[in-house]
Amino acid sequence: MDFEKLLTELKKEIVSEAKEKFGSEGKVIVSDLKSYLESSKAKLKKWSLLFAQGDIDKEELEWLLKSQKDLLTMKGLVKIGVNKIKAGHFKSKIIGIVFAKLVGAVTPL
Repeated sequence: MDFEKLLTELKKEIVSEAKEKFGSEGKVIVSDLKSYLESSKAKLKKWSLLFAQGDIDKEELEWLLKSQKDLLTMKGLVKIGVNKIKAGHFKSKIIGIVFAKLVGAVTPL
């Protein structure tokens, strides 16, 4: 698994989701999303490896990702007036995208 390639694909997919969900206003949260991925990079890499080695299962991987949800700050969403409920739903969607991407890219041993 090429983790850097996976991270690049994740960035593209998440940014695309933001633009689809919030239209032109989605651009304001791109830096928030990229910051989240960069700050989570080491953990995502470690968890991917643990999952690939069979040391954790899908449920544990999903739990670990969800535990990072609060790190996904959406300052941009607040600036454009998105309420906390919609922001929370969007954060959950992002975590779901990351989970699906990791599970799809990693084949457990």
